[in-house]
Amino acid sequence: MATRLVIDGYGQVELNNVAFRRDGRIEAQCKPDETDFSDAVVENGMLLAVDNVARTVKFATDSSLPVALVYSAEHMYDERKPGLKNFYLKGKDDFLPRLGYLAVGDKYTTNCIAYDSSEFANDSAFESALEALDSTPLWAGIDASGAHKVSATAPTVGPKIRVIKKTTMPDGTLGLKMQVYVD
Repeated sequence: MATRLVIDGYGQVELNNVAFRRDGRIEAQCKPDETDFSDAVVENGMLLAVDNVARTVKFATDSSLPVALVYSAEHMYDERKPGLKNFYLKGKDDFLPRLGYLAVGDKYTTNCIAYDSSEFANDSAFESALEALDSTPLWAGIDASGAHKVSATAPTVGPKIRVIKKTTMPDGTLGLKMQVYVD
């Protein structure tokens, strides 16, 4: 079971050093799946499964479809609420999301995080584990909510992503710098 890290607003992502922007492994012509996103929104920093046959993106639950990172260009819905944290895509009636297919060595920072609640009792216990990153590695993988599920053990399904640094997002909230080890 995973618990989404409480953040103010929606997920954000910073691309630190990713290959997909240079080599064209980008998907921008798939709409959010109407079933998966009937009540949910697409957030930057999500890991979503790309179904090129149906031309949709959906929540990644297994390794049957390729997984990509959402990094859509932000726009403001309301000029009274500026900031990256207020950006999301509403689904079929909004712009299509832009996703990049991850490769070994890619680095990015995001706050679209969930943690394994069987390993970390609450946000405080999770943040304590982040303080010990130098001695105890943490790994991230897919979660049914679209967030990066962080655990002390490497995932067996989907991309294997290592948490390499606890940092902050542009608005000062907690963010995690990640590096892809196996795609």
